[in-house]
Amino acid sequence: MVRRLMPAIAALPAALLGVMTAGMLLRALVGTHPLWRVEPVNLSEAAALRDPATVARLIGHGEDPYLRREVRADLLFNDRTELTPLEAAIASGRADVLEIILASAPPPEPAVWNRVRCLATLEGDGDLGEVLDRFRPASVGLDCNGITRPWK
Repeated sequence: MVRRLMPAIAALPAALLGVMTAGMLLRALVGTHPLWRVEPVNLSEAAALRDPATVARLIGHGEDPYLRREVRADLLFNDRTELTPLEAAIASGRADVLEIILASAPPPEPAVWNRVRCLATLEGDGDLGEVLDRFRPASVGLDCNGITRPWK
């Protein structure tokens, strides 16, 4: 009796692997990742996560780089916060992400540029300031009176 079941028992791991592979392929066909759950990110979260490729892709698809969006808790700070992508790039200290945003988007308004330049100054990161200075609107002076970080 056991001898007749031996081939079936030996084939069980391969059959189980085949069923699991088929399930993963079916999940991929309906648009979900076959191994783990993928959370979509908005432009501010992509900037906070230091993901320049996603930042460029989202701006290319028409996302507004100056709009304030929610950044989920534990992506950048312990608590949920609302930041513009420029603020998120400054908070994460990534000049490369900041440069991609500014190079891919329409030029910032003078007040917006002044605000993010002051935030970069408050963070004390010279690289961020250098990037922002290259995209400085004409005839804009730096006035940081009353500018505070929107994060803690």
